[in-house]
Amino acid sequence: MSRWWEKWFAAPGLCPLCGSVHSASVWAGVWDRLCSSCQAGLHLIQPPCCPLCGRSWPVASLCGDCLRHRSRDLERNVGVIRYTSFAKEWIRLFKYRGQEGLAEPLGEMMAEALFASGMRPEAVTYVPLHPDRMRQRGFNQSELLAREVAHRLHLPLRSVLERTRPTPPQSRRNRWERMNALVGAFRLQPFCAETMDKKWLIVDDVYTTGSTLTECAKTLKTAGAKQVCSLTWAR
Repeated sequence: MSRWWEKWFAAPGLCPLCGSVHSASVWAGVWDRLCSSCQAGLHLIQPPCCPLCGRSWPVASLCGDCLRHRSRDLERNVGVIRYTSFAKEWIRLFKYRGQEGLAEPLGEMMAEALFASGMRPEAVTYVPLHPDRMRQRGFNQSELLAREVAHRLHLPLRSVLERTRPTPPQSRRNRWERMNALVGAFRLQPFCAETMDKKWLIVDDVYTTGSTLTECAKTLKTAGAKQVCSLTWAR
């Protein structure tokens, strides 16, 4: 086992995403510890942005999608990175190529963004996978990210949602098709009803149309949640 001083004072540092050498201190924030190539490829979501879904937007007002499809259940989403082709490749490596260790740097970015947003949830949960998908993949990427976020922000992590039926991949569906496919796809774990009166944060890897997070939020609000917001690495 490596001695602790070898971990903290070994030089040079390595990019937490690609493993390339960087010159930042190990005490620096996760963004500063990324190599120059990863920093150039990832685009942080900076103001102005839509106050509801968190996407980059020319002015600090609701984007066109939120004006047309505003959710009554999901009150706000915080996104960290714009969902570009470069970000999409990291998500692919994380979810489908067994690089589960990426949950640590991605989760650290998400925790930093959530804290900076001023959002103060009381408990953290995540978008569940259907058991069949869980067996195929071996892990739930949203759960791994939620664990990192909860740990870094000292918040309780609760597995309160379950997926009642498998749903087909959503990436090639439009909003209407997504919403219809997801209606009734989530329910509350039966032992959780008495603990729902909190401000909840739902964690997922990507926000595209928001259909999945909105359906999860609806389930939580119906069960008595005071407030439901979400946090995603990419938007």
